[in-house]
Amino acid sequence: FILPRPLHEWWSETCNPTQQHPVSHLRCKEQESKMGQVFTSLFSKKPACDIFVDIENAKPSDREQKVYGEVKEILAKNEAVMKLIVDYKGCQSLCREAMQNANEQTETAAFEGLLQTIDSIQQIHIHSKDIGTACQLLLESLSKDDAKQTLEDQQALVKQFGDALVFIIDFDQKRLECPQLSNDFAFYRRLLPKFPKHPDVRVKAEEASSMALFTAKSFPMISAMAQATSEVMDSNEKILALIGTMANACYNMLSKKNFENQNTNIFLAKAMTGAIVLYDNVSDSGVFVRSSHVQIKDAIKLLKKDFKDNPYLLNAVRYFTKHFRDDCPANIAALFD
Repeated sequence: FILPRPLHEWWSETCNPTQQHPVSHLRCKEQESKMGQVFTSLFSKKPACDIFVDIENAKPSDREQKVYGEVKEILAKNEAVMKLIVDYKGCQSLCREAMQNANEQTETAAFEGLLQTIDSIQQIHIHSKDIGTACQLLLESLSKDDAKQTLEDQQALVKQFGDALVFIIDFDQKRLECPQLSNDFAFYRRLLPKFPKHPDVRVKAEEASSMALFTAKSFPMISAMAQATSEVMDSNEKILALIGTMANACYNMLSKKNFENQNTNIFLAKAMTGAIVLYDNVSDSGVFVRSSHVQIKDAIKLLKKDFKDNPYLLNAVRYFTKHFRDDCPANIAALFD
């Protein structure tokens, strides 16, 4: 529901006590009160979030075991995949030489150097699909009942969802620090037709085409999770509210200082940030509008106040979301200054 003009301007012109009869003014005040109730009702969509999830000790119940086991296998690879992006060196010098002085020798050297990096990119690409699968398993399981009740009853799966959200935020932050990855992959595709029979080629032309879109993205893991989430949202209308509740639950635990361990608090801040970013990427109207399920103002203020040493979390909300640039209200945008 979007008003064409600010509410106070519209109401001022239709109910100005200096221009109306006292009785009309009283009626207008009554209408104003009712109108306020209507708007409170319209915009009061924030899920109740007095939720405590024992992040530090959550264990899967019998109900959670199957999904928990499947997701655990996927998340177990997070550390190895993170290491691939952290340690990524690229082949800038070899590629530069092959472009500036193109001949069989320089191109062969560049291509063989790229083969090692392409293996890393392939593993990252495969894991992004697996993360999407894990996200779908978790969201489908966590959205079967009321969001608040589910988060309290399936805390081991909530912790895993948090693990996935933390991973995509951490990975894509490192991806931003590695712009050469896109250039390396583009040059690999350019050279690939010249080495069709090279014995060490694992990523052939067809797979390279599908990977090209992935490597071109600035935040590929977030995009992969958003795509997977959108697919299950088509048949489950509870998922968006669930993601909003997850963000609000993390905020609630942080604001109440439920945990003393700083590592746990950083985990919650990252999970909250990941949920905010995911929500914005799968919601048509985004996370910054008043009708969103997320306590976005409170979350931004908390990140700004309590996580000054982790400025990339605020930056993630600002730059990893789809709607900040064009649809974020000025009063919320000002909180980032």
